[in-house]
Amino acid sequence: MIPSLPSNPIQESISQAVGTIARNIKANIIVTLTRKEVEIISAEESLSTDVRAVVFKRTDTGAYLDQIHETTLLKKMDSLKPIKDLLSDFVTKKIISKGDRVICVADETLGVGFSGLMFILDIDDVFFKVSTHKITENIDSDAFESLINIAFELVQEGREGKKVGTSFVVGDYNELKQFCRQLIFNPFQGYSEEKCKIQDPEIKETVKEFSQLDGAFIIERNGRIQSAGTYLDLDTSDVEIPDGFGTKHRCCAAITKKCDAIAVVLSESGVVRILKKGKIIARLN
Repeated sequence: MIPSLPSNPIQESISQAVGTIARNIKANIIVTLTRKEVEIISAEESLSTDVRAVVFKRTDTGAYLDQIHETTLLKKMDSLKPIKDLLSDFVTKKIISKGDRVICVADETLGVGFSGLMFILDIDDVFFKVSTHKITENIDSDAFESLINIAFELVQEGREGKKVGTSFVVGDYNELKQFCRQLIFNPFQGYSEEKCKIQDPEIKETVKEFSQLDGAFIIERNGRIQSAGTYLDLDTSDVEIPDGFGTKHRCCAAITKKCDAIAVVLSESGVVRILKKGKIIARLN
């Protein structure tokens, strides 16, 4: 059974290609997304869209069986974020599983700026853990994805020939700041929010450079970097961290226990870990 979308030249071409691509790349899940009602009932433009998602799962015989799910998708022009958030929710609900290879197909009625869309996503270890632990529940998922990409690049490349160990704490700065003390002059102080967003590709090298400083990066939920070289000043005696982990992990565990925040910690051994509610919840490599 080959999934189809509302007929127009773009969608017809995409629909015809989906089955062939799925077989060639051994994709076992196809997800089609369309707006439930194309008619605009009100002149007032909504920030969300009611979506009909059909999930086609390949069986042992090679056929695809479909499940229909109705949900709401936030609109964000020219961004895959709302769709990736939806797929993440499908992982949480066990509709999609770790190891699945997903082809996602959407049409222009979703109102996210694409005339037609098809992309392929492997539900790898990172995507699965982020989804199942609801790590980005209160955090901009684009910001988190950018942070993880920077973390992996630092692990792989180091800085100036040396391995890097650093930490990033993401949460509400008004809540976090009571436990923060600046060790050095804050290199992000005085800059506008738009020039300090971690999801901005132009700031990536700056973050990597400051990763050599002692202390943590403090990042708002929307991705705005508030500070670097920040000392986390709080009691770490009651955190649930196994023996062998150092100050960075213990301080990050403590602040995520006190605040509604997550922390991403890079050890010099080349491991990236995520902490939430005072515990290590994921190792990403």
